[in-house]
Amino acid sequence: MGEKIALSVAALVVGTSAFSLFSGTYQAEREAKLQPYRSTESAVWDKDCGDFATHDEAQEFFESAGSGDPHGLDRDGDDLACETLP
Repeated sequence: MGEKIALSVAALVVGTSAFSLFSGTYQAEREAKLQPYRSTESAVWDKDCGDFATHDEAQEFFESAGSGDPHGLDRDGDDLACETLP
């Protein structure tokens, strides 16, 4: 009986370690993919006009972000994002 308990505990420890290793690897890969889109000063997503190819693309993002302009895409306050983009 004692051997079964010891084997069960060992299997649980090994299984938990494998899960933790997998989860840690997944999280590290996910963070690496997201890093180029994050501000270097905080974990807040930061976009600027250079992140968009066209005004329409920037405008769509600007409107989907809701009220305010946390990304500074509308410098003159006329509700048009990145007006200098094609």
